[in-house]
Amino acid sequence: MHPAKIALYATDTMADWEYAYLTTQLSDAEQMKPGRFSLVIVGDGLAAVTSMGGLPIAPSADLADIVDDESLAALVIPGGDRYETGHERLVETTRALLARDVPIAAICGATFLLARNGLLDARDHTSNAAEYLQMTGYAGGERYRDAPVVTDGGITTASGIRPVPFTAEVMRRVGLFPDDVIDAWEQLNLTADPRYFQAWMEAADAWQKS
Repeated sequence: MHPAKIALYATDTMADWEYAYLTTQLSDAEQMKPGRFSLVIVGDGLAAVTSMGGLPIAPSADLADIVDDESLAALVIPGGDRYETGHERLVETTRALLARDVPIAAICGATFLLARNGLLDARDHTSNAAEYLQMTGYAGGERYRDAPVVTDGGITTASGIRPVPFTAEVMRRVGLFPDDVIDAWEQLNLTADPRYFQAWMEAADAWQKS
């Protein structure tokens, strides 16, 4: 059996802190129980992009490669500064994946992209602020929720300053770890309370040995 793929959309100005927790946890999960998941960097073409932090990132797959990929577990779209226009192929791919129930996860500027293309009009959702999405002129304002992260109708949305709840929600949706591991990890990173470190280590150890 091939590993399930988590696709990360790579685009210029992608916000490093919004996906780094997820890629790190994916690596940790694979070290503990190999062969379950793999990360694929997908782009609108294969040209390298530059993250907001100045890191060069080279996609290994084009958007067309994931549309019909039955091993795809989720598409994660990080925020960035260039979602006010363009990204038409990404939107087309997102619609195609939603049609076959592949989870979509968008954070920060990526929620702006989904809003301006009508994908949040009929779904509960969140973002950086209600006023931010209102600038798109979308019709989904009544479905906005003031929450760190929201999942509805196959789409997870989050504020750009909530990467920990966003990562935890993506991990739950794909089953990267059991819920008790994810819950302890999330609380540790939100509170820095040492008791959650102990709970996280114990739950992860038990899972690894199971």
